[in-house]
Amino acid sequence: MNFCPLCGEKAEKEQTGSVNSVNANNQINKKNHTYDLTGLTEPQREKLFWELSGIILLTGMIVTSIIDFLTTKTLTWSKYTLAIGLYLFINISLLSFMKNKAVFMAFLSFVSTALLLLTIDYINNNMGWGLKLGVPLILSTYFAIGVFITTVKKTKQKGINLIAFFLLLSGVLCIIIETIVSLHLGAFKLIWSPILLVSVFSVAVILLFIHYRLKKVTDLKRFFHI
Repeated sequence: MNFCPLCGEKAEKEQTGSVNSVNANNQINKKNHTYDLTGLTEPQREKLFWELSGIILLTGMIVTSIIDFLTTKTLTWSKYTLAIGLYLFINISLLSFMKNKAVFMAFLSFVSTALLLLTIDYINNNMGWGLKLGVPLILSTYFAIGVFITTVKKTKQKGINLIAFFLLLSGVLCIIIETIVSLHLGAFKLIWSPILLVSVFSVAVILLFIHYRLKKVTDLKRFFHI
């Protein structure tokens, strides 16, 4: 900790002077610095954010469950808040403690999202939507995001080419989404996604030409006159 919880003095500061003056200064420091968050390190801030988030989510889950039980004598709609609250807490924990392990964090986030969809299916007593449609859509989205992040990291010259990459991946993702949905409905048919892909592809080609033709990093603010 940066400050002593008893006297409020900075932990690394050496005490000098008489006992009375030290106690007087400690009382002032306790008032002025006990809740000073600017001196916290990044890990301390992340831990504090995780603790506050956990308290807020846990309180919400308990309150909604009690209200649901008092009004219906059982748990009905509060099952959704319990499932979503737990899902949010898991992902906040991943962001707080595993941000340096991006691949493993993304995998666990996908697993938690898939389990949330399956849990909602289970609560609705209608298993099938989450497994046949929800999970494939989430998997495709996570995969597209992973490809985009990897592309950004490996691209040395960053500029409007990142917008082009994003547009191309979005178009491909829409093709995948419509394919999954159409197969789920029982007939493979692409209607809107090819039009979207052609549209974004033309824009992406123009952006890539501008970026690599200039042969230097293009300032996005200057390019769009912001």
